[in-house]
Amino acid sequence: MSVVYVRSDSIGRKIIPAPVVSINKGYQANKDGTKRGTKYSIVLTGTLLPFAGSPSGSYSSLDQAFHTVGGFPSDEINTGGSANFNSILRKQEALRWLFSEDGGSLEWQPSEGQPPVKCSPRVISINFSEGQWADRCDYTIELEAPWVYINGTSELEDDLSTDLVSASTETWSFEEVEGRNNQQQKISHEVTAEGQLGYDGVGGLHESKQAWEHAKDFVDARTDGTIDSDIMFAALGATNKITGHYNKVTRIDQDGGTYGVTESWLLSDSNTYEERQYTVEYKQDTDEYSVTYQGTIIGVNANDRTGDADNMDKAKAAIPTPEEARVTAIAAVDSLLGEKSIPTHPDKRSVSLNQQDGTVSFTYEWNTSDDSSSFIKEDAQHSYSVDNLLSTLTFTQTVEGKGTSSSEKMTNAKADIYSDSTARTRAKSLASTPPANYFLTSVVKSYDKLAGIVKANWTWTDRDANSTEVTIQTQEKANILATIPIPGRSSGPIVQNMGTLTSEIISVVMRSKRNTSQPNLNTVAYGEGGTIISDSTSWNPITGVAERSTKFLKET
Repeated sequence: MSVVYVRSDSIGRKIIPAPVVSINKGYQANKDGTKRGTKYSIVLTGTLLPFAGSPSGSYSSLDQAFHTVGGFPSDEINTGGSANFNSILRKQEALRWLFSEDGGSLEWQPSEGQPPVKCSPRVISINFSEGQWADRCDYTIELEAPWVYINGTSELEDDLSTDLVSASTETWSFEEVEGRNNQQQKISHEVTAEGQLGYDGVGGLHESKQAWEHAKDFVDARTDGTIDSDIMFAALGATNKITGHYNKVTRIDQDGGTYGVTESWLLSDSNTYEERQYTVEYKQDTDEYSVTYQGTIIGVNANDRTGDADNMDKAKAAIPTPEEARVTAIAAVDSLLGEKSIPTHPDKRSVSLNQQDGTVSFTYEWNTSDDSSSFIKEDAQHSYSVDNLLSTLTFTQTVEGKGTSSSEKMTNAKADIYSDSTARTRAKSLASTPPANYFLTSVVKSYDKLAGIVKANWTWTDRDANSTEVTIQTQEKANILATIPIPGRSSGPIVQNMGTLTSEIISVVMRSKRNTSQPNLNTVAYGEGGTIISDSTSWNPITGVAERSTKFLKET
């Protein structure tokens, strides 16, 4: 008999000597004995021999450790000493590597050319027996699969195995509403299932689904929003009640592989029929819950669900406010949230009307981690201009307020707009390595009152706080010319070069803004030396602008 395991690289690796294969088929069942799925427990019991068989005890890489072609591998040279022990250790390492992937194809073929038996198992454990491992090492590999292909075909012994459901529960309950005997009844229908993984033989998930999705398929097929008429008649003696409301709560645990739905009806004599669906999804990475409440309200007239204007008015009047929706959702799902709670403001609220059918549909969404009064988006940019050697930092904050009206949304949005200092801190943390010093140059805010959105934009530059500007102008040296007028000379006066030059004059103007007191402006540092021939200052305490103008006679 040969035993082969095919990993995701599609290479069949042989285990030689072939281990003994034992297989045990069991049924996974509910408490009442109803079969829900199959489980094959497969055990490989074998022996590793030093310097013989597959895997090898001397390989350069693990993916080359096993025999992959026909026949048997040649024995290796026994070098003696501790080589046997080291060879067995390497074979153990190779065997652990081979079965480190779930969902590969395990194949074993009985003697005398019988068709192979195949399965795509999940690896439970690999155990090496206690011993000195000098000349052999016994091992046991435990595997588990939802189905096994026997006689070389793809046919399965049980259709149950492809459900990939290990357990399920389904319960109905009926309760008269106290004080409303024969007028209001509460009906509850709960279906839960625990799914399991299946593989397609090449390491991929069966139908590309996780365990909880197999559980979902099972549960959804049994929860369609209707009450089993036989069960209703047995409990209530009637099957024609149509008014009241319908709730549906969905529970998803992706990591636990479970999915559950609880349907509940309040059957009553009223002028509307409501269908309510709640979904609670647990997010393990944040330890928080996402809660969705979806509802459909149908107007009812004379015990008949018909679409007309009167029925639409009844449906519209029954639309829950955000607080009513929150209270209703808490009553339905609070026990599923542990210590978490549904926040005051929903993250999403939508309402749609179907005039023809006389129905109203609405959706509320909450996240237990979000109790803020608005949605905030941020964006920061840092730029540098080569022309004026100026760094600029910009920051944009968009705030969408939550609430039930435009005015409430706008109030919440305004309350969450950052201060200038907070905006600057957020901008510098988001932008890429901006300079340390920035000075605010502008703040622009826009308001969308209908949508309750405020958008603010800040701009900072690294120019100094007083926007000090310095202008330097140089009057270069020039020849001194004498002009001698000659009366009656038709060609004009005589211009004579005196053989000397004018002095070089430097004019320095310094201007400073936003001063609270008159500053001491130092123009001397910009004059590059020379004699001051004029110096004047100006100061406006109202505008905070100060200016100093100095002329220097450049010394040669």
